[in-house]
Amino acid sequence: MKKVLTLFLISLLLFCSLTVTGCGNNSSSTASTQINFTERTFSCIDKLTALDYAAFYQCFDKSLQKEISQAEVQKVWSDFTVQYGKFEYYKTDIALTAKDGYQIADVPCYFKRGSVTVRLTFNKNGEICGFFITDNTSTTNSMQLERDTEVTFGSKEYPISGSLTLPEGNGPFPAVILVHGSGPSDRNEQIGPNLPFMDLASQLSKQGIAVLRYDKRTYLYGAEMASLDTLTVREETIEDAALAVEFLKTRNTIQSDQIYIAGHSLGGYLLPRIAQAAPDTAGYIFLAAPARPMEDLLLEQTEYILSLDKSLDEASKTKMLEQTAAIVGNIKSLTSESTLSSAELGNVPAGYWLDLQKYNPLADVQTIDKPMLFLQGGRDYQVTITDYELWREAMLNCPEADVHFQLFDNLNHLFMPGTGKSTPAEYQQKNVCSEDVSKAIAGFIKQHG
Repeated sequence: MKKVLTLFLISLLLFCSLTVTGCGNNSSSTASTQINFTERTFSCIDKLTALDYAAFYQCFDKSLQKEISQAEVQKVWSDFTVQYGKFEYYKTDIALTAKDGYQIADVPCYFKRGSVTVRLTFNKNGEICGFFITDNTSTTNSMQLERDTEVTFGSKEYPISGSLTLPEGNGPFPAVILVHGSGPSDRNEQIGPNLPFMDLASQLSKQGIAVLRYDKRTYLYGAEMASLDTLTVREETIEDAALAVEFLKTRNTIQSDQIYIAGHSLGGYLLPRIAQAAPDTAGYIFLAAPARPMEDLLLEQTEYILSLDKSLDEASKTKMLEQTAAIVGNIKSLTSESTLSSAELGNVPAGYWLDLQKYNPLADVQTIDKPMLFLQGGRDYQVTITDYELWREAMLNCPEADVHFQLFDNLNHLFMPGTGKSTPAEYQQKNVCSEDVSKAIAGFIKQHG
């Protein structure tokens, strides 16, 4: 079976589906013919849900233990308790299927405020060779708005589905294309019960601006993307953003010279490269955009989240930080001659990191000759005010550039309001994007229209 990969899991979207690893091919050929895999599943899940991590870890085969540590298993499970509260029960009417000589068990697990599905893949000896957790609140069908039109665009190999939201009237209208953050995201960029992209589409369309939001390529074609050793951010994000611009130019309801791209998180980080691929865009909107290398944010976010975690002891936290620091060090020192495995690079292909090594967003943004808007939430722990200030400093070297900055003190990474420290659990509480953000975007577009 192929290893399953969720692109850019590494802390940037801890609240998305969490992939630990998939099966290797190192299981013994001598297998017990009397294994009851249903009972074996219950035995393993009982260990995990009882927080007996050592016993659960002993259920892993040797190849899986080489790819993930016991502390990492503990961290994955404890993250869900932070988000959803105390574990309550799992369903015993599990789905058990056989594929390619493996037994695959899907176990729905319920917490106080949400649920996940734990997938355990067993080899012939009854050892776990694959461990995969899906956040059930993030896998619902994409919700639609009343004025949405279903559209399809993109390459012949990877057609992309999306929703075009039009304002009332005949148009043509200025338009915004919403580009996702890290991880496989649907068109609404759904996180738990929250739908930030749908919120923005609803709010902006009421202000006379059309919005295109679409399902990310890694969301629609996860298996195909995971199998690409040559995968980079171009295939993950940049190509489809540029194709979205070309698609909107063909619509008679859209002003072809008034198409803007708004990139959130990773999408904002990549806007200087997207601008190179789509130079005819009218302007660019940076929503909580990182300005620093992604691996630097990985370490910073890990430190922050561990500081909030009450379920791990200090020794475990120290070990997790050391492991994260080792991954970051591997990424920093990576060369085309390196033989580091994907596991040693945060379960991301080496080519992905090598491509980003060549990228300097703070330099590339200075070459953009179109209007730009930078928006940042003051409570954002994933992309902080440090990044916001770096963008500001970079643009001081371009006094002739038409650039606007706005900071919203009480908003988090999803541009949703709150108080106190922002936490991953906050994303599981239903909220709505602040209308102050859509008003800032609409004002920017109308100013330059």
